[in-house]
Amino acid sequence: MTGGYRVRVTTSSALALACVGSLVLAVVLAVIGFRALGRARGVRRVQVPARLLSTSPSPGGDLVEVEYPAPDGTTLRTRMQVFRVHAPGQPYIFDGTVWVDPARPTDATPRRQGRTSGAVTTLVLAGVALLAALGTGIGSVVVRFAESLPS
Repeated sequence: MTGGYRVRVTTSSALALACVGSLVLAVVLAVIGFRALGRARGVRRVQVPARLLSTSPSPGGDLVEVEYPAPDGTTLRTRMQVFRVHAPGQPYIFDGTVWVDPARPTDATPRRQGRTSGAVTTLVLAGVALLAALGTGIGSVVVRFAESLPS
């Protein structure tokens, strides 16, 4: 005896499935993003003076090349993105200092909180996935209501 099952997939159930998938994706991305943000902010950094060598404009700020002293007295160079920040207590441009991880002197950033752009990008994507979940969830409810109306 062979039994063939026919699964009837309605538009509302497809939207509900997309809603659940988007919600799961949003939660996973949020967990990854918040963990990465915590790791970036958990690095102890010290502020050291830096000499600006060159600057070039880039989207959202400037790409700068700086020299700064290493703990052993040698001079290190790095290129980094300095984003324009409109917040109290935050310099608008490069302020002549870098924040360095003493355990890894080549890890220099323009701000104390460290390298957070990847974590923030992941959190923005989590927000987009959450909005997609909300939109497909509302769409599923509306379509389900429309499917229940007599034809």
